[in-house]
Amino acid sequence: MPTATAPSPSPAPEAAPPTPGAATGRLRRLGQWLALPIAAMLTAGLLLRLGQDDLLGRFDSWHQAAAMLSAAGGAVLDYLPLLFAVGIALGTARGRTIVDAAGPVLAALISYLVMARTILVYHPMDANDATAMAPARWPYGALTGILAGCLAVVVWRGAVERRRLPAFAGYAVVLATALACGWLLSLAYPWVDRGLTGFAEAIASNAVVGGGLFGVINRVLLPIGLHHIPNALVWFVAGRCESGATGDIPCFFAHDPQAGVFMSGFFPVAIFGLPVAALAMWHSTPRDRRDVGSLLLSGALLSAAFGITEPLELSFAFTAMPLYLVHALLTGLSLALANVLGVHAGFFFSAGLLDLSFNWSISTRPAVLLALGAVYAVIYYALFRSVIARFDLHTPGRAPSPGAATPTPPSPADDLPGPATNAPAGRTTPMSREVMAACYGIGSIFPVVIIDGRHRWAAATYPGLPAPQPDDGHGMLVLRWTAPSS
Repeated sequence: MPTATAPSPSPAPEAAPPTPGAATGRLRRLGQWLALPIAAMLTAGLLLRLGQDDLLGRFDSWHQAAAMLSAAGGAVLDYLPLLFAVGIALGTARGRTIVDAAGPVLAALISYLVMARTILVYHPMDANDATAMAPARWPYGALTGILAGCLAVVVWRGAVERRRLPAFAGYAVVLATALACGWLLSLAYPWVDRGLTGFAEAIASNAVVGGGLFGVINRVLLPIGLHHIPNALVWFVAGRCESGATGDIPCFFAHDPQAGVFMSGFFPVAIFGLPVAALAMWHSTPRDRRDVGSLLLSGALLSAAFGITEPLELSFAFTAMPLYLVHALLTGLSLALANVLGVHAGFFFSAGLLDLSFNWSISTRPAVLLALGAVYAVIYYALFRSVIARFDLHTPGRAPSPGAATPTPPSPADDLPGPATNAPAGRTTPMSREVMAACYGIGSIFPVVIIDGRHRWAAATYPGLPAPQPDDGHGMLVLRWTAPSS
């Protein structure tokens, strides 16, 4: 039976040597792919908590319904390695057709299943332990899914997309490669397990320094989109608790009393510090620019209620970088202080009031976070007001000093059509250098505010920021003001 033969691909041009910027872009995209499965944590965490014995589970009439809710939410945590593998494959397939995207996703599933089962052959779980059925409790935990997803994407691109192999041959290459990698991981597991356990024990024995450093690193990496990588390590991979779960978040919901080292200190910053910082930035604007308060208010509400801090942080991270570095240091200090005070709180999505209220009963000394937050509110307001005035920082609504800068000349980016109006192309005003709202989201579209009817929003790049990826809906979106030309 004759078969169609793909034409021989033309020789590819010699690839340019990788640059640091390209490497940073790849790491940023990896972080965005890792964030995809975490998007499911909000709903899953709510269901898991609602069904536990201290909430709906304490009522006899609701016992079966509570067990159903808890099982549904727990399934996301139990199968998180699989979700990471699929999330990475989906992230690389954005902008493609469904048919083209199906190949990498199926390859990721095959890669994970083969790799995880191969490791289990050498390191089997206790058959009498009911929790051992959850893939999150298998050797390597969520790390297996991350590695399997990355492996599947690399092999699929090399075998099918570049060498034009048929799909069945591509899956065979993925399977064989996953089998070999699973065998190698099986051999390395004793050393890797000891290393991750030693890392977790070292942090637990000195949680003040470890938590503080993580807080600073987390905030410093956020503007360039790399914070999801250390987040995935400490929240889902490092450290194994008595229940067999790995990572700070799964261990917290398994009621490990020592969990929360990498989460507790984010609550005072998100609920109190940043919303008050937004107030300070609004009070620092001239009276004719006070309408920027609507933008700051929406960011403050998102931060306090849901722990979504990116819209506020990225509104001043690049235009007032010294202020952002102060914020990063205060975040690290908050995590250190929470660990000094013996606070163990956690979240299933982020450090907002929603998570704090739902997880209050399973937290240790959560009321201390409210007292620490009140202190942080005073510190943030005083620091932001004084630093902005002292150094004339260009936070939202503050124009450059007269003579300090000239308006930016027209650029091709100004011709981008805005969603609010089809007004003619405009020139960039000084405000476009001050006000940015950026989203590395998890599929969320943050609310934006158009200051008045004469202004429109336009997607554009900004010096020093990564450019939006045309096929990546989770890349950075920089929103800036433009004014109609006179």
